[in-house]
Amino acid sequence: MIDPSAWTAIGGASSPSFSIDGETIFHLRGAGLMQVWSMRRDGSSARPLASQDECAVKLRRAPNSDQLLWGIDAGGDERQQIWLLDPAGTPRALTAEPAASHEAGAFSPDGGSIAFAANDRDAACFDIVIVDLATGDRRRVLEGAGGRSVTNWTGIRLVVIEDRSSSDQALWTIDAETGAVHEVPRPGLARYASARFAKDGAHLLALSDQGGADFMRLCRIEPASGDLQPVFEPAGRDVEAWALSPDESLLATVENDRGYGVLRVGAMGGERDVVADVPHGVAGDLAWSPDSRTLAFAAEGPTAPPGLYLWDGGVTRPIWRPDPQAEAGIDAAQLIGFTLVSWPGLDGQKVPGSLAMPRGEAPARGFPSVVSVHGGPAAQSRAKFRPDMQMLLSQGFAVLMPNVRGSTGYGRAWMESDDFEKRQVAIDDLVAARHWLAEQPGINPSRIGIMGQSYGGWMVLAAITRHSELWRAAVDYYGIADWFTLLRDTGPWRRQHRALEYGVPGRHDAVLREFSPIHGVAAISAPLLVAHGDRDPRVPMNESEQFVAAMERHQKRVSYERFTYAGHGFIRPDHQQRIYAAVAEHFLQHL
Repeated sequence: MIDPSAWTAIGGASSPSFSIDGETIFHLRGAGLMQVWSMRRDGSSARPLASQDECAVKLRRAPNSDQLLWGIDAGGDERQQIWLLDPAGTPRALTAEPAASHEAGAFSPDGGSIAFAANDRDAACFDIVIVDLATGDRRRVLEGAGGRSVTNWTGIRLVVIEDRSSSDQALWTIDAETGAVHEVPRPGLARYASARFAKDGAHLLALSDQGGADFMRLCRIEPASGDLQPVFEPAGRDVEAWALSPDESLLATVENDRGYGVLRVGAMGGERDVVADVPHGVAGDLAWSPDSRTLAFAAEGPTAPPGLYLWDGGVTRPIWRPDPQAEAGIDAAQLIGFTLVSWPGLDGQKVPGSLAMPRGEAPARGFPSVVSVHGGPAAQSRAKFRPDMQMLLSQGFAVLMPNVRGSTGYGRAWMESDDFEKRQVAIDDLVAARHWLAEQPGINPSRIGIMGQSYGGWMVLAAITRHSELWRAAVDYYGIADWFTLLRDTGPWRRQHRALEYGVPGRHDAVLREFSPIHGVAAISAPLLVAHGDRDPRVPMNESEQFVAAMERHQKRVSYERFTYAGHGFIRPDHQQRIYAAVAEHFLQHL
């Protein structure tokens, strides 16, 4: 049996970007706290460019130099500060306002300025700001309510996406010189992602379901009129990433096939082959070389930790992959894959998910098992490398990861099917998953536990308060106990966004109360492990504190792991080691 803490030592890499000469690849690398690295395009001469005791995110390279930009927060509080690294210099902070979040956006075409979103003026609003890197002068070019992000700067125009809810975004362009703002017309609610101008600056390319489509497509959009023409539209699948080579001759796309990523590369406007020789899992972070010949990307799978790969003229090869044996003493051959499964919901609707069984012969009464529920809810259990799930498998637990209603990847209708008063269907899907799992060969039907994070943590609390007889043990990471206190205390920039999916206080009070697990604590029979970080801006620690207190008042079995200097997730190595050990101990004891 592998020590649970060993799984936390396996590293990963993401966000590749070619140097201006195409010979170096900048990227993020690490186990837990990702750092900025460089290496030659053959994978040699790897070295860290910055060493910070925080996690680096959203790495960018300037368009005309090797100047790099990234963000870091403080202990996972999501109040990002922007850092810069000149080719021959040392990292320096461009922003230093720890109470505000700065979402790194885009360099200007000449590399002399950057545009980013910041909520320094009003915590509930992300304004668009341009800063001159030479002088430090700032201009605020767009103010207003809601969350916004800069996705592109071409010529003199910025592209901005305003995120109003999980199912509603707006697309803006801004003249960086005059500050003139234009909202791209749309016929109704629509989602947008990865929006940027084509090379000629005449039209936008973006992922969108504008016009009533159920899935996200790569589209060409005329900014003045909003007229849209699909460029790539795979049937029944979201397009989730795209990259056009600098000369616009080659197009790379990733489509979502039931949680697996399908990477295609080929001539723009022509048939494009599926890229082989990559992990059977997911791919992303697409980046073309300056000469338009080579594509760098990140890829991973359930049995392959995140690594970096190059596609060149139809040939794909890895340039850096983690080594579980060297890093953690774990034989990669012992990693276990997942199988796509489905089961009928209580209303007969097919619910998708994935299942993995431990190695070896099942005990006479079957394996104990854990149902692991993803967060979101507008998210999806993907075919990624999950060291936490591999840890459970190595401890002898089967693992089922459901994608109940509310999940992404199966179309807009599926994603919206649990909103507001319809949230019961997600709980029903979870009940159906449990019943289906209990009937599978090799599973012990009386020893099934449940765990989840964030919204998945709410699902755990809802499951054990509404259907306590079904679950033998439970683990809740930073879940929601009371929708009213969550919407009161969550980060101001998230409050309206979340209310438009969960329920608006004063309008949906009955729904919010009905689905607040804090009112059902007396019904709980399963022993519960709760974990939460003190810097969580999404689900503040009060959600766990009040639920644990209620458990104790009702003399229920509860353990509480409180993490200091941790946000919405446990990414620091010592935190990961502690939570992995606690989860393993909890399930080994009670399952």
